[in-house]
Amino acid sequence: MSKDIKQKILDELDSRISRLEEHENDEKPADNQYSELNHALSHAIGRPLMTELRDVRDFVERL
Repeated sequence: MSKDIKQKILDELDSRISRLEEHENDEKPADNQYSELNHALSHAIGRPLMTELRDVRDFVERL
């Protein structure tokens, strides 16, 4: 894998991880039950997704 392509992949993974981290501690909306459910789902999906993205990033870095 060329270093340029590898760096582009690493940069994109870093960007996605960073965006997930930015929203990790968002306050829970209390306007309605759907907002609360959406927040709960985002939180439940976000953490495992961050872990997976970090694992993929580590793998790409070792290539």
